[in-house]
Amino acid sequence: MAAAETHLKRGGIEQACVTWHQAIDHMDGVRSVRTRKAVSRMRADLARFRARGLRCAPELDERARDFLTST
Repeated sequence: MAAAETHLKRGGIEQACVTWHQAIDHMDGVRSVRTRKAVSRMRADLARFRARGLRCAPELDERARDFLTST
């Protein structure tokens, strides 16, 4: 998740989304407060991009929402 946050800070939203998707892949089946907080923080970071028409942001947000409801 830290790598994705770095990409985001540098303006690389698409690369951040790719990295976050990979992180969620690795968290599959993990049920912890730490992972839920990380995914919630990611959704908050994505909030400003969802309305800008960047396709990767709403797709990732939906996946993150599904992750949070299933854990």
